[in-house]
Amino acid sequence: MDAGASRPAQILRRLAGLVLLSLLAATRAGAQADPEERKYLEVGTEIAGKGNAPLTNSGYAFFLWNQPNFPSTDQYLRVVVAPTYLITELVQDHWPFGRHAVSIGLNGGGFRFGHEEYRDGSYQAEESFWGHGVEIPLSYYAGTKLFDKLPLQGQLRLTPAFVAYQKSFDTDDRFALPPDTGLLTGRAGLRLGGVPPELLPRIALEASAWYEATWRSNTDTFGLPGRPEPLESLTQRAWGRLAAVFAPAEGHTIEVKATAGFSHDVDLLSSYLMGSALPFRTEFPLVLHGYFVQEVFAKRFWLVNASYRFPAWPGSRDVQLRISFDMAGVDYVDGHSLPREHLRGVGADMSVAVTPRVTVVGGYGYGLDAPRNGDFGGHMLHALVEVKF
Repeated sequence: MDAGASRPAQILRRLAGLVLLSLLAATRAGAQADPEERKYLEVGTEIAGKGNAPLTNSGYAFFLWNQPNFPSTDQYLRVVVAPTYLITELVQDHWPFGRHAVSIGLNGGGFRFGHEEYRDGSYQAEESFWGHGVEIPLSYYAGTKLFDKLPLQGQLRLTPAFVAYQKSFDTDDRFALPPDTGLLTGRAGLRLGGVPPELLPRIALEASAWYEATWRSNTDTFGLPGRPEPLESLTQRAWGRLAAVFAPAEGHTIEVKATAGFSHDVDLLSSYLMGSALPFRTEFPLVLHGYFVQEVFAKRFWLVNASYRFPAWPGSRDVQLRISFDMAGVDYVDGHSLPREHLRGVGADMSVAVTPRVTVVGGYGYGLDAPRNGDFGGHMLHALVEVKF
């Protein structure tokens, strides 16, 4: 074989090996969603350069602790601690047998169930409110391997919860809050591979599909007089994601993600929320660079995110640049449409590995189709910090 033919073959073999390694790494999970020991501090924030946006909902700070074989062998403890809420999960692995597991969790705290209202790309403080609550998720995991190589995990989860709503400092006196309510959520999902919860993953492959139904015990309307918002007693959502992170060359990383979802009888509080460049804002973040945090309310959507990370100068390992592009098609919740159904965003940032355990990212996002002050174009600055202990 000549040199011209061997070079592409070597690249293909390397890519295939990287994909296989990412899948094999996930096999160590057994039935547990994340078997790796992790102690991460994650901080993220965004600042709007144009338009009206809130300050209270523009970032996060939390500590993730994931400890295998704790408090005893074949048990895993996962804890997420933030200033206003707590998420915990205790997993009993290899039960009732083999690659099966069960878990129980306790989640709760203040402000986590609140709502930030946007209309036509502008924040409506008088229609925004706080929400506090508690959840007790009960989960069952089952794992297997496809072709004795590819890890596949199934999940069943039932989550009873109670949520209480409260007016914020800026909520209009005439605004009727949603009624305090019980929630019962059931979820079923399949995941092949998985993307690790890291700020800058280097290699990963994931294909997943999810279905979720939520029953709300109290469905009285909420909102300002003359503009009531309905609540559904039963909402259903289904979504899927394909994601790949790979290195085409030393020091270079390409990340591609495609997500799509639809719903039935969805309301404003159960809709898909899209917007911002913050990767850990929710369990399944729908990133759109240049848009306010979760300013897009969708009944159905598709979203493609692509980014390319490379050394800031030849040979640089500690300083990297990244360019990003996002494209989405949105079917909006009634009464919350934006002028355009297709939303585009671009981003650029720089990451600095201050130490092997500390990474800092700073960047800019531009929302091409974000309505701002009678025109289009959203400007957002973001900053992210990850500390691995």
